[in-house]
Amino acid sequence: MRLQVYLARSGYGSRRKCEDLIREGRVRVNSFVATLGMKVTENDKVELDGHIVSKTDKKIYVMLNKPRDYLVSKGDERGRKTVFDLLTMDDDIKKSLFSVGRLDFDTTGLLLFTNDGLFAHKLAHPRGDIEKTYVAKIRGIINRPAMAKLRRGLRVPIKFGHRVGNYKTMPAKVRLMNKGKSFSMLEIVIKEGKKRQIRQMLKTVGFPVISLQRIQIANLSLGRLELGKWRYLKIICLHQCPKLIQVHLYQAVL
Repeated sequence: MRLQVYLARSGYGSRRKCEDLIREGRVRVNSFVATLGMKVTENDKVELDGHIVSKTDKKIYVMLNKPRDYLVSKGDERGRKTVFDLLTMDDDIKKSLFSVGRLDFDTTGLLLFTNDGLFAHKLAHPRGDIEKTYVAKIRGIINRPAMAKLRRGLRVPIKFGHRVGNYKTMPAKVRLMNKGKSFSMLEIVIKEGKKRQIRQMLKTVGFPVISLQRIQIANLSLGRLELGKWRYLKIICLHQCPKLIQVHLYQAVL
């Protein structure tokens, strides 16, 4: 079995994601740095970032209500707090998980973790047609022309690696929830997830973000989950279209 396939079946992301892990030199086989396309068997010792990769048929799904100022990463060279610091579970379980998509450092709300590569791929892939719902508090009283631009889609600067591109966003659903003397509260639903996309969209129409929270992915919502807390999700049924995911939330210790 090719190494990237072995990693994907072990729950470490899509095959393409696993290929990237190998290219980055993060994977070792029998203590040697792995190369893309090499073959492995059940008898080989496979490690990712120094942790042994073990194939498992037990799929795990976790929801976190992410606070501000936490990095969506397993570690940080600058010593910043990461979302994995908040997952107070058995280390072996935690090591098998990866995040489904990302949230910006200063964005709060719903973040999913799993060891199920197929589930993660279907949920995060742009062609999956999956709606992500956010609540944005913005500076100023938004007007109808700005709302119309957000709904139609507009060109915004998005960082791709080390370069910034002029990206045309897909149409979004936008609803005015509330407004005060100097701010507005919006509900924004998008099917993409480019880096700092919503912040750039709102900045482009002249209403910079004060705070941003993701409250829902497909039909998975935060509910009463407190900020900084997590819970297991039991996936009852994953249809070909993840918009139809049916889940039962429960507090448990695996």
